Amino acid sequence: MNSKYSKKFVVLHWVHGVIIAFLLIGASLKLPDLEIKMSLEQLSQFKMHIIVGVMATTISVVRFFWARKEKRKIEPLYNSGIKKVLANANHVLIYIVLIIVGISGILTAINANIGEVAIFGKDISVYSLTENAELFGQIHEISTTALIVLIVMHIVGVIGYRITTKKCAVARMKF
Repeated sequence: MNSKYSKKFVVLHWVHGVIIAFLLIGASLKLPDLEIKMSLEQLSQFKMHIIVGVMATTISVVRFFWARKEKRKIEPLYNSGIKKVLANANHVLIYIVLIIVGISGILTAINANIGEVAIFGKDISVYSLTENAELFGQIHEISTTALIVLIVMHIVGVIGYRITTKKCAVARMKF
């Protein structure tokens, strides 16, 4: 068994992490809340978020399936016990929530025609904040908050592993 993930998987992990950070920080600083009436400028602010969000969602799906294959090749940090269960649950939940965040974002954009206006340049009159758009928008916000909590838990777990074992879990994700 290996003690490190493959270089391709490591690169994808860190690139994905940067993209997710970009989306989370950008959304909290730049994106307006969806309203019944929005200006073309407000809708255009969603353009990069939608493009990068679709990319992040695609990477999430790829990583989910690739991670299952990679995990079989690498020695586990914990062989048994509650720490192993929690570490595995955190990773699986991160993937699931990432996919929920992406799908709910895509469904929000589709149901409000945000992509039609922001990406494809259609007339602003096609924008419509429907009940479905609001529902998917709420799911997107709630799942994004859950994702932030899971990422913080992931980082705390890595730090906790270092403190309790004096070993570096990040070494498995180095280039």
